[in-house]
Amino acid sequence: MKKLNLNFILVILLTLFANLSLVVFTILQINSTDDLQKSWDGKATMKVVNAIELAELERNLGYVGFIHHFKNYIIRREQQYFQQAERRYIKSKTSLSQLKNTLKDSTSHQHIAVILETLELYYQKLLYARDNPQLDILQLDERVKVDDSKAQAALETLRLAILPKLKTLKTQTAQETKKISQRNIILLTILLPLMLLSSLLTFKFLRKEFRSSRQLNTILNLSPDGILYIDSQGKIISSNESASAILGYSSEELCQMSVEELVPDELKEAHQDNRKKFMSKPQSLDMSQRHENLLCKTKDRGEIEVAISLANKLIGKHFHTVCMIKDKTAHKKLAIEASTDHLTGLLNRRAFDSTLEIELQQCKHRQHPLTLILLDLDNFKLINDEYGHEMGDKALVFLANFLKSHSRKYDHIVRWGGDEFIIICPNLGPKDAVRFAQRLRKLFFDDESKWPEYQSLSIGIHTSMADENISAKRLLTGADKALFLAKEHGKNCVKHFKDTLQKVYIHPKSNNNSQQ
Repeated sequence: MKKLNLNFILVILLTLFANLSLVVFTILQINSTDDLQKSWDGKATMKVVNAIELAELERNLGYVGFIHHFKNYIIRREQQYFQQAERRYIKSKTSLSQLKNTLKDSTSHQHIAVILETLELYYQKLLYARDNPQLDILQLDERVKVDDSKAQAALETLRLAILPKLKTLKTQTAQETKKISQRNIILLTILLPLMLLSSLLTFKFLRKEFRSSRQLNTILNLSPDGILYIDSQGKIISSNESASAILGYSSEELCQMSVEELVPDELKEAHQDNRKKFMSKPQSLDMSQRHENLLCKTKDRGEIEVAISLANKLIGKHFHTVCMIKDKTAHKKLAIEASTDHLTGLLNRRAFDSTLEIELQQCKHRQHPLTLILLDLDNFKLINDEYGHEMGDKALVFLANFLKSHSRKYDHIVRWGGDEFIIICPNLGPKDAVRFAQRLRKLFFDDESKWPEYQSLSIGIHTSMADENISAKRLLTGADKALFLAKEHGKNCVKHFKDTLQKVYIHPKSNNNSQQ
């Protein structure tokens, strides 16, 4: 009897100890899970929220938002563009306010203040344009210029500061997970016999872990980049929603595929060999640093250009790889839109500066001349006044297509603004440039397909010879002076900058007389 009572007491004590141990174990797990969740919430989720707010700011402020409508209003003076610009101005201020509320550090607040100051300056220029309808486009364009370089730098700094850095967060989370796993092993080794008596608590704990795992998957699905989890044989184990959106396959379809099925056919064999070498040891790799144009096969869109980052780790006895995929198609499309005039399809004023600097450097290196041809559509205002802005737009599109058809394939054609166009002509000296411009002027004047028939071109030219090292600003100023001289001589003519050196030249944009 005493022995029975002793065993009963031992069972009771064992049960109490098991329950107490499991309670402690459960509390530790809950705290660990909460810490991990807070880590993700504080680092990943907040950065995703900030990135969304930053994207909204760029959409409202950038060259498809406020600034885009601002430029349209300056060029066209139509009320609809003023209203659109004003709406985008209000939305941009709201986005800046929301971003300031979520970013607590003073450095970010300083960058936001720079952007807000530039936005307010743009808005004051917009109101000035509205209140001065008597100014022509050239005068107004000169007076409403805004130096937004500091704001662009501030925006870029914010972008680099708050965009999700999932690779870093993954490493931090992996370290935290490793610590939790080590602690679990110790506890389970001690408590394994006792856990049989506490299956209910274990079941509840597993349910909690499952919910945490779902929350983690939700966070990963917020990533704009595709994520593939690949085993040592190249088989795709899992993927996030962005991967399905980029590749066109469902998650179930991807889990039945190998990664080589996403590689262009001619590269499959080499890719398989390279993958095996890469997965032989723990390492990370940004494929964009080794390959300029990476292509990936999709289900519906054929081959697309992508950027790929890889991280390899030994899990158990085998290496597993996390592959992050970024679709570069959308980024390239945005870059093209940002550098293209929406009406004519030509390069816009923003793209002109970088293109001209590149060509000047190349011509200097090759010891070749470079010519800038500035064209103006004569009496364009009469077309708008007599037939309306829609017909004026058609006249500009006609001229743009005409210049494309009659220029060399390596010339760069730019819509400078309003009815002015620029052709950047590498390896074209002064005499050849004048002949080329005269041919353009005559062909356009004699073209019976244009409308109205009385349209003509005034053209100004300036050339930088190989030994002159003329800056982009001086080259443009010289072409502008030559164009003004062509206008003075009755329009429908061609003048080179050297022609302006033979007279006292008074430029309409200058308050001082200068002998050129």
